[in-house]
Amino acid sequence: MKPSFNLNLLTSFYAVARHGSFAAAADELCLTHSVISKHIKQLESSLQSQLIIRTTRALDLTEEGDFLYLKCQSIFNEVTQITDFIDDKKRVVSGRLVIKMPSILKHDDGIATSLEFMHLTYPDLMLDIVFDDNLGDLVKEGVDIAFRIGKLEDSSYLCRKIRDIDTYVVASPEYLKVAGTPTHPNELTQHKCLHYSHCLTGLNWSFKQDGAQFNVPITPALSSMSESMLAQYACKGLGITTTLDFVTGKQIASGQLVSLLKAFTWKTELFLVFPYAAVVPLKTRTLIDVILAESTN
Repeated sequence: MKPSFNLNLLTSFYAVARHGSFAAAADELCLTHSVISKHIKQLESSLQSQLIIRTTRALDLTEEGDFLYLKCQSIFNEVTQITDFIDDKKRVVSGRLVIKMPSILKHDDGIATSLEFMHLTYPDLMLDIVFDDNLGDLVKEGVDIAFRIGKLEDSSYLCRKIRDIDTYVVASPEYLKVAGTPTHPNELTQHKCLHYSHCLTGLNWSFKQDGAQFNVPITPALSSMSESMLAQYACKGLGITTTLDFVTGKQIASGQLVSLLKAFTWKTELFLVFPYAAVVPLKTRTLIDVILAESTN
């Protein structure tokens, strides 16, 4: 007699496989670690197959586990489409909306306002906001929609452009009074550069001239993974840094920071990215509409 599937057990297995962690699966499903472990054992016993190999350092799926995980993706995507279709017919924005964004976007007032609007307008919708600078695998991680700064390379995702983002080179008036004001990017080699350590161009700052991009190698006086921290240090006169408009717009407007090399800086783009689906869920479409409306204000 073939085993019958308990969807609760499959749900626990799918969460563990997606996250690669029993603890993360327990957090997502609001269950204890022991309950998740019990569910996996029951499922393995029902199927008479080992699905997960657990060691002290890692968690791997067996061949059977890999096969079941792929099937679970299809099963739960179908279930989601059913509930999304029904909610769409009822025009009910509800459920859980997992949103991933780079940590720097916590400083974007427009995004914060949009998420606050979603929270207040749709009480049956639970927002789960994850800060992660890597786009990752949205489907495997269970992410409904993600923010992305810069061009999207993975064409398997759908995306909507939100707006352009101005990039700046900034320093405080106090620093410039002592060190002088650079008039060309090549002069940055003579300045104290406060460097974002996750810069895509490494130890080079990227500029444009006559429509062409060029890089200037810099020797950092200080490096950090936090762009907002670098902006704070620039305000205190520690050196020159690169930044985005929503991070230092107020400081530039107040004169606390000075925008430099304007003829050589360029714009980047902010996108919303979401997995392909035959019908994009209502909750996802609603967030997209709210973000786009806010960006035009």
